[in-house]
Amino acid sequence: MATVSVTGTADVQPASTLHGQDVPASPDLELLCRMQGMNPNPTNKLQTPDFNFLQELAKLPADFTAIPGGTDVQAMRRWIDNVFLKGPLAEHRARCDIQRRRPEAKIDISDVSVQCSDGSQDTFVIRVYEPQLAEETSKQQQLRPAILMLHGGGWIHGKPCGDDTISTLFASELGAVILGVDYRLAPEHPFPASLHDCTEAIAWAIRNTEKYHIDISRIALWGASAGGNLAAAVGIKHTKERPVTGYPSLRLVSLVVPVTAHPKAQDAFNKQRRLERSSLEEAVADVPSAPELVVKEFEKLYDLYIGDSTDIDDPLVSPLMARDIAHHPKTHITVAACDYLMPQGLAYAQLLRSFGTHVTEEILPGVPHGFTFPMNAAVTKRWLENQRDIFMAALS
Repeated sequence: MATVSVTGTADVQPASTLHGQDVPASPDLELLCRMQGMNPNPTNKLQTPDFNFLQELAKLPADFTAIPGGTDVQAMRRWIDNVFLKGPLAEHRARCDIQRRRPEAKIDISDVSVQCSDGSQDTFVIRVYEPQLAEETSKQQQLRPAILMLHGGGWIHGKPCGDDTISTLFASELGAVILGVDYRLAPEHPFPASLHDCTEAIAWAIRNTEKYHIDISRIALWGASAGGNLAAAVGIKHTKERPVTGYPSLRLVSLVVPVTAHPKAQDAFNKQRRLERSSLEEAVADVPSAPELVVKEFEKLYDLYIGDSTDIDDPLVSPLMARDIAHHPKTHITVAACDYLMPQGLAYAQLLRSFGTHVTEEILPGVPHGFTFPMNAAVTKRWLENQRDIFMAALS
């Protein structure tokens, strides 16, 4: 039986106010709200902006008006490298205060170069987050789970170190080896280069179980945004190839605000759809569709990723177009209520469920796609604690 949840429903207020306050927001917060693609006065109460989230967003030492357009490859890479990953913003995001379940462990971080598996001479990097082991622990007791982390960035930018805070927290709280995959980026390396790197990362983890004390029966997968697209594709590919590879099934696939379809593939899915809608899909059925300008930019981003020769209906490009995936691993999907990708994520959950997959969903009210920008927003911390608990249960 599927589990469906709405996180933070106690905070949902009438659409005339923001979550967490009884009076209209200040003009500055309303402007920030609109810059995040959020409507201050939506028709669906789940999209009522979260006041605490906006407050924490406003505290960040960043000029949001200076963020380049999403399809400006070089400008986005410079902004990520010079602002997001370094300096005051990175330091602010590193201070995430959550309720821990165990004493904080010391984490060793190293970057390992890996040969690509596609016959090219290219390499990619795996960023390893390894909890230090007690010297007196026996070898058998030392075996630990592993989680592969696939970062977001529209397939064209981003690095595993952008998720350092989440990765180190998972390593400490779960006693797990975390593997951040620095997959090759488009457009220089279009599909399927990044997918090859992500699947090779699983093979690398299995080859290196003795070195890192990894229990190969307890490997899980996490991906956000475009990384969520890759994680969904890896989940499909890994499952279908298991009879040949002999690899164990993944314990969990966690997809966070995932891209599950090219906009045109999503349209085709909706027209052909015979699946019953989930209760969450019904709850957001009146949410407006993405504006045409947003859709066009999304298509441009996808085109940068897949190039000219790839079918947008390929399930490894648009997982929402997958058909009959038997024995797919347990999956958890997080969507944000103010994210235009929300319908894709919810539809993919229902598609996997139709294949017999155990799926849980989580909708975060009042926040946009980039809800992890302010790591100390209450909704973000609740989500992170929930992610930890879901992985803890799956990897036990």
